[in-house]
Amino acid sequence: MKYYWIRLLRLHDDPFVLARGVAIGVLVGLTPTIPFHTVLIIAFCTVGRGNVLAGLIASILVSNPLTIPLHYYAAWKLGTMLTGFHIPWSEVLQLMDTVKDAGLMDAARFIYLKGIGMMASMLLGGLALSIPFAIAAYLLSLSLYMKRRRQKLRRYLNYADKPREKKQG
Repeated sequence: MKYYWIRLLRLHDDPFVLARGVAIGVLVGLTPTIPFHTVLIIAFCTVGRGNVLAGLIASILVSNPLTIPLHYYAAWKLGTMLTGFHIPWSEVLQLMDTVKDAGLMDAARFIYLKGIGMMASMLLGGLALSIPFAIAAYLLSLSLYMKRRRQKLRRYLNYADKPREKKQG
């Protein structure tokens, strides 16, 4: 995880573009759309002009084997509260097992068979969970990237102001 965090910090692009990519990665990473994360991040970053690599790395940081069960549980709980659609937790566990081992088409087939009500409830819960985190991620990463850019500019200006010794040859 530390490697991905360092990779995220060292990306070079406009701070606003990087922050949009991080926000999109967090938004998608916290939704129960595991088999579609990469496709969604690429599509949303392309449309929203965010940095795709920042989005993918941010998604990995927030959506990993340790946190995925928590996301699904929170999405399930929030989704059932918001929609009133009752979904047994056993079906959510079955969904997680299927998605973990399945390919993209198998996951889509499972979602289709379980019905739109279940997926709408889970997606609504996932969005209710992820939107505040995506906003916070945008603001924090923008602040971080702007600070890093100012530091680089300051270092560059300090280096440019130093007198250089002439080589004698």
